Amino acid sequence: MAIIGGYSSASLLGAAIILSVAALIIRRYFFHPLSKYPGPFWSAVSDVPVAASLLTGKNHIHLKQLHDKYGPVVRVAPNELSFCSPQAYEDIYGFRSYDEPMEKDPIWIGALMTMNGEVGISYAPRDVHARQRRAFSHPLSNSSIMQQEPLIQEHMHRLIARLGDLEAAGKPANFTDWYSFTSLDVISDLYVGTPFGCLTSGDGQQWLDALEKGMQCGVYEQVTRRLAGSHTWLQKKLYQFVVPTVYKQGKMTHFLKSKQKVMERIQDEQSDHKDFMYYILRNNEAKNLLTPTEILLNSATFIAAGGDTTAAALAAITYCLLTHPDTYETLKAEIRGRCKTQQDIVHDNIKGLPYLGAIIREGMRLHTPVVIGSLRQVPPHGQGALIDGNFVPAGVTVSIPQWTATHSELNWTRPYEFLPERWLHPEKFPGDRPQAAQPFSLGPRGCIGKNLSWMEMRLVLCHVLWAFDLELEGGRQGVWKWDPDGDVKHVKAYMMFQRPELWVRLKKVQR
Repeated sequence: MAIIGGYSSASLLGAAIILSVAALIIRRYFFHPLSKYPGPFWSAVSDVPVAASLLTGKNHIHLKQLHDKYGPVVRVAPNELSFCSPQAYEDIYGFRSYDEPMEKDPIWIGALMTMNGEVGISYAPRDVHARQRRAFSHPLSNSSIMQQEPLIQEHMHRLIARLGDLEAAGKPANFTDWYSFTSLDVISDLYVGTPFGCLTSGDGQQWLDALEKGMQCGVYEQVTRRLAGSHTWLQKKLYQFVVPTVYKQGKMTHFLKSKQKVMERIQDEQSDHKDFMYYILRNNEAKNLLTPTEILLNSATFIAAGGDTTAAALAAITYCLLTHPDTYETLKAEIRGRCKTQQDIVHDNIKGLPYLGAIIREGMRLHTPVVIGSLRQVPPHGQGALIDGNFVPAGVTVSIPQWTATHSELNWTRPYEFLPERWLHPEKFPGDRPQAAQPFSLGPRGCIGKNLSWMEMRLVLCHVLWAFDLELEGGRQGVWKWDPDGDVKHVKAYMMFQRPELWVRLKKVQR
């Protein structure tokens, strides 16, 4: 081993590494443009704390604790700030007339994938996103969704029939699964003209498992990008060896099953069934809005979003209702008072029910379906941005973690309590800032399926509560894990919660 001035080359190399790391830590903590923002020391100098919280499924808890300690803006990584105010929502995700919009940060990755360099609407850059959104604007418009109500109602009746079978047999129902089966059948029928058959066969678990594993894969991939950069040689190696194979397989299974359904529908291109593909294929022919690859990628996106987030909200809302008897009875009375027969349960008749709307809003606030924030990047070649009154330099990663925004005492009175009245009588909750709850996000990338989700939630809840009286199976494992101020904090979340079981005893209403 070489000796230089009495020191071995290994010793000199070790000293150089130590000095380099020390210099990096000093620069990031004392001289970085974000040094003025509050946050833990280790978060200021390393991505490891936030990466660890993502890997353990506790990112939502980690960020909530940081905001509780440091306030409405926190430095959560060397080049990343987390916000939780309503104004920050507008500044980060809203329309920015004075500057280019904030694109999704390169380290953000979801449950889906790219193909041949092309991406779906969720991860597309601004111009591509706008083009793809135009292609979907008609089939997902409110008027088009209303035209699809008869088809959606078929799945509502199928759900009630299956729940009726369980009630007749004296068996409880796991509403977590049944809501997921319903949402998957609805979105697949709307998108490709053929339901997956989850409600008829009762077998949609494989697809649900694939969706969950795909989301976990996306979170793990985000961790590799945080630690090794995006699309670097080291990042690709980390992805290869760090991300569990079962997660990669889940991601691929979801994509391939979605692709199969789309290809079957494309081969039946002469069909007059006016599902989403009917409009997409015709728009594609007329305006060349989507490439074949983009059609495939977006099928996986819409099936994942439409089949999982709405079901998550419904399960949470049902738990909240059944643990608040007075609220449950009030909603039952409102629904049954408006709908004398099952045929009265149509969207035009129920969309204006005030208590139903308040309960859905409060359920999605208390159990927001997506718990982590979508990462954005302040335009790297711009002049920086003003976010909630704070100047943020160009190139900085910013986000609003939804669990934090919807449970912070900075935004809500009694944030962990289920209080639908806050949406009906805001004057009684002067400390509330309702715009801090954005389950569908907002701005140019706000959820394009919002109208469909609202319709489905209203119809499902009205059909179920009109047909049955419900009671929680309290002794069942998993039920009490839904408590937002208790056991749910111990439930892992990878973008979305790994939803516990929700066992419910049904009693058919005699009329």
